[in-house]
Amino acid sequence: MIETFTNTWQTKEGFEILFKKHYEPLCNFVFGMVKDYDASEDIIQDLFVKFWKKRNDLPDDIPIKAYLYRAARNMALNQIKHSSIKKDFNLFNRVKISDAEQNIGNPAEASELQKMIAQAVNELPAERKKIFLMSREDGLKYKEIAQELNISVKTVENQMGKALSTLRTELSDYLPAIIIAICIGIK
Repeated sequence: MIETFTNTWQTKEGFEILFKKHYEPLCNFVFGMVKDYDASEDIIQDLFVKFWKKRNDLPDDIPIKAYLYRAARNMALNQIKHSSIKKDFNLFNRVKISDAEQNIGNPAEASELQKMIAQAVNELPAERKKIFLMSREDGLKYKEIAQELNISVKTVENQMGKALSTLRTELSDYLPAIIIAICIGIK
């Protein structure tokens, strides 16, 4: 018998049943693709949040299990693609940073640059600054920051993205972007 989306899943109680029934199997399914259990849990949690938000827009006769697995598969593939792009970007930056580090020979310039970066970081909104410093100075992973601040990993990712974007914008008039990337990575 195919389990379909009916009005019972639109209630909190029905949704809770759906979640309990499919959460663990979906996490295991996604883990087989991403090879990271924390990432698979994040993906499935995001899936259920999106599902809950869209519950009133879904057709009544949708096969739930097939829908959830298809959505989980697509989200996992997006995560894999994003991770691959991120890995390529990091590799590219490491090569560029290494080249640029060889070109920075003047300690006075490096010190002045550090001051400009510190000033730009200090001008970030308080919570964004806190998240940025926890990542860059304390070396915490996004998940650790999220747990410590009692926020989602996605919020940490968004705040870090905004912080880095702000720093690139703030410092772009002074230095080439590659130098900014080097100094932001320096602790």
